[in-house]
Amino acid sequence: MSLNGIMNIATSGLATAQNALKVTSDNISNVNTPGYIRKVANQQTVVYGGQGAGVTSGPISLAADRFLEQATYKAQSASSAAQATYDLMDQIQTQFGDITDSNNLFNQMNSVMSSLAQVAESPTSSAGRQEVISNLNDFLAEGQRISDKIQQVRADADTRIDTDLKSANDLLKNIATLNSTISAAKIQGQDITGSQTQQTQYLDQLSKLIDIRVTQNDNGGITVRTNSGLMLAGDSAATLSYTPTASVNATTVFNPITITTPAGEKRDLSDNLASGEIKGLLDIRDRQSVAVNDQLNQFMASFTEQLNAAHNAASAVPAPATLTGKNTSATQDEMLNGMTGTTNLVTVDASGNIVHQMAVDFTTGTWSLDSGASTGSFSTSSFASDITSAFGGAATLSFANGVMSFSAGSGATGVAVADSATTPSNRFGQGFSQTFGLNDIVSSKLPTNTSTGLTLSSTSGFSTGSTPDTVTFAVKNANGGTLSTIGVQIPSGDMNSVLTALNDTSTGLGRYGQFSLDSTTGALTFNGYGSPANSVGVSSDNSSRYGYGVSFTQFFGLAGSPGNVASGLSVNSTINANPANLSLATVNLSNTTTPALVAGDGSGGQAMSDVAGKSTTFPRSGLNSGGTSTLTRYGSDLAGQVGNLAANAKTDQQSSDALLTEAQNRRSSTEGVNLDEELVNLTTYQQAYAASGRLVQAAKDMFDVLLNMV
Repeated sequence: MSLNGIMNIATSGLATAQNALKVTSDNISNVNTPGYIRKVANQQTVVYGGQGAGVTSGPISLAADRFLEQATYKAQSASSAAQATYDLMDQIQTQFGDITDSNNLFNQMNSVMSSLAQVAESPTSSAGRQEVISNLNDFLAEGQRISDKIQQVRADADTRIDTDLKSANDLLKNIATLNSTISAAKIQGQDITGSQTQQTQYLDQLSKLIDIRVTQNDNGGITVRTNSGLMLAGDSAATLSYTPTASVNATTVFNPITITTPAGEKRDLSDNLASGEIKGLLDIRDRQSVAVNDQLNQFMASFTEQLNAAHNAASAVPAPATLTGKNTSATQDEMLNGMTGTTNLVTVDASGNIVHQMAVDFTTGTWSLDSGASTGSFSTSSFASDITSAFGGAATLSFANGVMSFSAGSGATGVAVADSATTPSNRFGQGFSQTFGLNDIVSSKLPTNTSTGLTLSSTSGFSTGSTPDTVTFAVKNANGGTLSTIGVQIPSGDMNSVLTALNDTSTGLGRYGQFSLDSTTGALTFNGYGSPANSVGVSSDNSSRYGYGVSFTQFFGLAGSPGNVASGLSVNSTINANPANLSLATVNLSNTTTPALVAGDGSGGQAMSDVAGKSTTFPRSGLNSGGTSTLTRYGSDLAGQVGNLAANAKTDQQSSDALLTEAQNRRSSTEGVNLDEELVNLTTYQQAYAASGRLVQAAKDMFDVLLNMV
């Protein structure tokens, strides 16, 4: 080997050792830098003509383990999803309060029941009546507050989704930009580790928002996809688009999250998310919170139904001159469809004596005044006018714009409604008075019972005039992805034509499921295709049944409408303004010579105080599978289920955090800087540099000797 060859080998060793020392010093200086990945100095043997010609520095690489990185991304996505779910679920659970707190919703219901039991013992007590109304107001307000807070949590989740998507867009753009930088630098043989480290940090941040799968490209760049395979970033980046909703309630249909892939394809991102903070927020916004709210509103609606049933069976003393019902958004013919049994329309004088008693038998369609003094029949379509004529001026029954009223006539000062003790009136579990809301103690802005009584031949009640009643449905799959948005004009014909329009496979929802009308109760339901089944929401609804103000969605209780019931409950204004209108007595129909209504009678109040322990049938709602239960038990189940959701969310969050910590530790042990290891490398490269230097000195000395010999 020539002296020139020895010199070249020595200088190559100096350069290579110097480069390795530079890499080592960079590692040592970044020992505490978050996200820094250790660099690795690579060297390669130089061979010319089969002989060693020294060493050269290879491309600097990162001590990255793609498998550990992918495991970390997966753990970060799961942890972020669990954290988002726990944060918001804990907020919901907190609203229900501690079971030992007197202000707890369910304890407030108990306070209502207790005050009713107490006033039943002293029905003439003004203070006792006022306490009942105060406690009832507090309970209804608390139910409304919790329901509204759940909607606020959903709104917060929606806002966070929008913020996360904007962050994800920025990260995807940065990743794609770095791909170009890395590819260009690699072609030119430059150090690409800085860009790769920065890109990895972006991936770490992105994995918290969206579950990702990363593959390495030959040009040094990467391809990022969701775990379902949807392209997110490569040479260019996907774009995520979303418009948050300004106002959120139980019927809100949220806009889809649209992703435009680098190839220009538009998809719904919801269908392609398995974990990540955005997925956790979507789940809490569209599933857990909805389930809790549905069950809460079912609890409040059932409470209203049960308390109103007892109050309608009772009467104030003195009896009111007029009883005015609620807006049924239906005709009296529709409201009386399915009504059976007997009710008594009673007029009384100032002393509580019965003046007239009209027994109405809905099973036979007949009436009997004053124990048969006169009899006749009625038509359901003209029921109010038929009964008014039968009273002959002694009372007036009127029905207008969906509202029934009963007023005292000549010789009487008050009116009351009392069902037969043996064959009480009944329509889908409600008596005549409750069906029309003649003596409700709790008023509701929305129907609390969706048993409409309609049949296929019933008139729809909607308009197709210059401004047709139109409902826009949003069909969603089990993942929350929007399948289609369909506007259906509600026909003005019968309900059979309504079903035909709704189930049309071209212009309706027939491709995604079927609407059906229960032949007994008249309840309208949608049964989606698929397993899990498709569901429907309502984006807009301009309809008004008979122009009375209640929409198609509200009348039939579709698309989350029952979830808004709690926000519209209040104590009946006539009772709230005057506690004397609280019905605590019951009409004694057998008392024909003595007062049938007496001020000291608290039997009606006692009946109301018993409703919390009365068995009733609850429909499937939210987390509850339905069945026979009591209000007290149902409330306890709701409190327990909300607590379990919060506890499970916390457990998932802790477990996910533990897995993330383990994944990060393993990754850090491979990719992180170990000072002991770097100090060993430092010594090794220093010695290599010194040895190469001595070799240069030796070659120089040999050159000097040769030159001196000349």
